[in-house]
Amino acid sequence: MATIGLRAGALRVSRDASVAIDQFGLGAATDVRAYFCTHAHADHVVGLDRRDWAPSRAGAKIYCTETTREVLVRRRPKLARFARALTANEPHAIRVTPTTTITVTLLDAGHCPGSAMVLIEGECGRVLHTGDFRREDVQTRDALPACVTRAPIDALLLDNTYAHPKCVFVDRETATEEIVRLCREHGDRPIALGVDALGKEDLVAAVSEAVGYPVEVSDDRIVPSEYLKYVAGTKACESERFIRRSENLKLEESMRTNIRCVPKQRVRRGTLRELCAGLRNEDAVPLAILPTGWSSLTDHADPVEDENGRIVGVSYSLHAPYNELEAFVRAVRPGVVIGNTRVNADAEESYDPAIHFADLCTGEVSDRAVAMAKFEREHVPKIEQDGVVDRILKVMLDVNNVEVVAPKVRDKPAVRLAAAENGVVFEPPRGLTRRERHRRQKAEWDLGSQRVLDMITSFSNKPVDDNAPTPPAKKQRNFAPGFML
Repeated sequence: MATIGLRAGALRVSRDASVAIDQFGLGAATDVRAYFCTHAHADHVVGLDRRDWAPSRAGAKIYCTETTREVLVRRRPKLARFARALTANEPHAIRVTPTTTITVTLLDAGHCPGSAMVLIEGECGRVLHTGDFRREDVQTRDALPACVTRAPIDALLLDNTYAHPKCVFVDRETATEEIVRLCREHGDRPIALGVDALGKEDLVAAVSEAVGYPVEVSDDRIVPSEYLKYVAGTKACESERFIRRSENLKLEESMRTNIRCVPKQRVRRGTLRELCAGLRNEDAVPLAILPTGWSSLTDHADPVEDENGRIVGVSYSLHAPYNELEAFVRAVRPGVVIGNTRVNADAEESYDPAIHFADLCTGEVSDRAVAMAKFEREHVPKIEQDGVVDRILKVMLDVNNVEVVAPKVRDKPAVRLAAAENGVVFEPPRGLTRRERHRRQKAEWDLGSQRVLDMITSFSNKPVDDNAPTPPAKKQRNFAPGFML
């Protein structure tokens, strides 16, 4: 199954302005006047660290929740002057150009601390971008916020990480109970709990409350302010749920915790001993718990337990499963639904919500959204990195008289995706593998060496003419002693 990550592109909100959601460092040709960050996970802040990009070039700001701004600024202090926090569940008027103002409302996405859905209203119509989200409590229309239901949603940009009928798993409360049970049953063993760099704080707090002692986190882990009351050793601590690694290692071994949060990417059979070093009962056989929705699709449980330990997968996910996505789309009733995370061209293994949830959409789009799509079709005919989302909406609205020109750009997944969805198939130059690159370098070196050798050989084999005049002797420099000549 081929995936491409986030959909790159800008959303056109007027004839002279666009906004970008979770996409930074777009090309200089774009007219982005505002940036939105749904949350601070690494795959949603791509481009923020580029040296050749800054929002000040376009006079734009980065809008997000207060918690997301806190995390962004702590990791990237230079963004303090550009990041602006918006109060959740309240409409905000943002002027993107002197003649264009959009209304933006941030809604809780339930994905991680500070995550938000973005509702944009303006000349582009009403567009709801969920970012990464999971809201088990929003499954009916009555449970939706009033700002979503008071008028039709033209386009819903949906988190389609698990937008496939096979991706069905339990809610987070049930998964938390299973993880707590495992921690209680194996209290005499060191336990590695695989988590993200940001997120699953509620899970860790629940585990700590159940076992009766704090869970260790790394010293460099950013704990949002709302969770500082759970960090042992801080002035704001009310209940010790988290303890820093340096503080845990200062304690006697019998007083240390036996549960440690580790990066989920590092959880392997061969690394469990290393990950659990320094915990209480570290000499016992370690246990690793992987809370991930993919455990419902692949067998993460490892029944074979040896001296290296055992890995157990639990279906605890920060992304909504298929059944929750279906209920959410049915509640929102958008004009069209578009995946904002990934699309697979294979119809049998497709994660495109437009395939699965098309019958839940009304198919009705406001005149403003249609007019904006037509404007972009007429004035931005090429498929470039900007405006991918609008082009998809444009094709859905009016597939006739659409002229598509294949872009002359480097190999970019977003461009390939946009081109394929508009009927253009092209293959950018494939990057060389390391072995092919070494072969090319060796061939160039051999060719250069052969040229130098040919020049030397031709010079040494040149016939000597006895009748040739003797070249004049070089004039000695007056300032150089004779022994140096």
